[in-house]
Amino acid sequence: MSEEDKFIDNQDGTITDTKTTLMWVREDAWQTEAKWFTWDEAHELGGNFNGNKFAGYQDWRLPIEDEIITLYNPETTNQDKYDKEIHLASIFPPGSQATVWLKGESGQDGTIFDFKNGEFRPLYKSKTGRMSVRLVRGEMPK
Repeated sequence: MSEEDKFIDNQDGTITDTKTTLMWVREDAWQTEAKWFTWDEAHELGGNFNGNKFAGYQDWRLPIEDEIITLYNPETTNQDKYDKEIHLASIFPPGSQATVWLKGESGQDGTIFDFKNGEFRPLYKSKTGRMSVRLVRGEMPK
């Protein structure tokens, strides 16, 4: 399935993945808020989107590993906020952050995903690292 067939721009700030049925926020939190996020702030952002009924929905959340990896494609090139190469579908506008927080956690650590290389890494949740958020809604087919 080509990238053009896989993703639909809903023209409301969201992108739908026709293969997984997940709906993604078109711009990551760096692009919309121009600030970095801790793990707790990332979760709060989901609550804010829900409270505002972004695009008419109230079930926005951080993605899990199986979901975020569906956006990563090593054959696709996009540009992060530093004009460095990342592997995110071109339907998403350039200028996002390469690393985003995920829903999972283990004690003091949260999990991040890196669109530069497709790696998942633990990171201390309270660290004010250079992380962003790309919210999702829906469920992948089983």
